Amino acid sequence: MPRRDPSRFDTLMRVRKRQEQMRAQSLADVRTQIRSVQRQREQISGEQVRMFQEAAHAVGEEFVGQEIHSFFQYERHLARLAVERDATLRRLSEVEEERRAALEDSMKRRRVVERLQERFRQEEAVEQRKDEQKQNDEIAGVRAARRTQGEREP
Repeated sequence: MPRRDPSRFDTLMRVRKRQEQMRAQSLADVRTQIRSVQRQREQISGEQVRMFQEAAHAVGEEFVGQEIHSFFQYERHLARLAVERDATLRRLSEVEEERRAALEDSMKRRRVVERLQERFRQEEAVEQRKDEQKQNDEIAGVRAARRTQGEREP
């Protein structure tokens, strides 16, 4: 049986680990983008609340049509921004899911190579023990033959 060299998987293992690292970094990048968009969305919501409070205060003091109209235009603008951020969050969530699946696939591929490499190491160790046992048996046989023939051992 030909010897199986487990070190032949070293290059493949480095490639698999590098792919896994790149996919992990890609997933981390999209998660960073998601957090950034979430913060923007929270800021928009906070601005909407502040604008409503300011509009309520302005209406309470004096009813000025142009000022109320400006508040409503600004509120519509903020609502459009919020909808855009929500759409961005949904899109980024889909990208995150895809990248997470790619990372899991990459991790599985690396584990397959690790298991294969480990199996080859174990087979190599078994073959090495068999070879050592064979050599020990030969030495023991030669010594036994010398003893039966009355020769002295060196």
